[in-house]
Amino acid sequence: MNKEITGKPTVLKELNIGLVKETLGRCGQATRVEIAQMTGISQPTVNMLIKELTLDGTVLNLGAAPSTGGRRAKVYALNQKKFGIVLVAVKNDCFELSVADMELQEEKRGRIVRRSNESCHEQLMQVLDEWIGKSGRIGAVSVGVQGAVTNRGEVFAVPSVPEWEKYPLQAALAERFRIPVRVTNDINAAAAGYQLMHPQTENMIYLYTDGDGIGAGIVLNKEVYTGSGSFAGELGYMQLGGRSVEELMHECRNRQEFAALISQIMINLICMYNPQQIILDSVKDAERLLEDVMQECRLRLPPDAIPQAGIAQTESYYFKGLGKLGRELTDKDIRVV
Repeated sequence: MNKEITGKPTVLKELNIGLVKETLGRCGQATRVEIAQMTGISQPTVNMLIKELTLDGTVLNLGAAPSTGGRRAKVYALNQKKFGIVLVAVKNDCFELSVADMELQEEKRGRIVRRSNESCHEQLMQVLDEWIGKSGRIGAVSVGVQGAVTNRGEVFAVPSVPEWEKYPLQAALAERFRIPVRVTNDINAAAAGYQLMHPQTENMIYLYTDGDGIGAGIVLNKEVYTGSGSFAGELGYMQLGGRSVEELMHECRNRQEFAALISQIMINLICMYNPQQIILDSVKDAERLLEDVMQECRLRLPPDAIPQAGIAQTESYYFKGLGKLGRELTDKDIRVV
């Protein structure tokens, strides 16, 4: 929920709570004096907020810090078990679900087959009713779909679920369950997960293609970049020689033509974003494809522009990315105006 700061005490208090939680999330644990120093919030205000957050279970009192000669200060940390996050990957034939805590440690995992004679949307609602209800402490829901998603959570170009075409899925789920919800393109989620697991990577292109479709997750300054309309990375619409990439992919007659097309796309992406890394999803024959593509890049681009290249399994990072994006929902998003 976006809130604007107008100077009202209650809103300023929410901002300060957000700063305290962000600080503890970043540093792991700290004393009240350290929190005041890192946030710039006055010591009396920090003392009051920590008392409230400890009483409601958001913050844990870890006990006294090691002695430095005087009175030992108490150390505090976020309670990573207070909230759980339901993660859902909507696939062609099933829903894959997980519940993770705030450290993204998985607590539960399941797979539910989609019923062909039932609305996907209604079945998803039933599944979430059960998973949210049984946990009793769910603080957010993070959903990944095999399609494009606007920055408002409206789904489009989603062939696996035709009923969701131009449907405001995020708003519908948030209204139903009354908790924060985020709906994300699956490749953007995988890119977020890869960056989370490789924090040294600041700028990256995560490229996925199965031979029929293509998309990219773009990471800039360690954050997934989705663009003003959440359209960044929808490479199927990219134009090459007056034709869309999607059209050109369908006309590739052999592996060599396909590799040549992917090389053109990759060169354009490198010229636009100059990424530190290019990661290719581990599709069939991925190693050979990546070798051919990078060889072409080395022929066409300056040596300093060539990124590191690698292959990754999307499934290894998908749920981590959904978790990272879902965890962000548990802190209030307050804008200073």
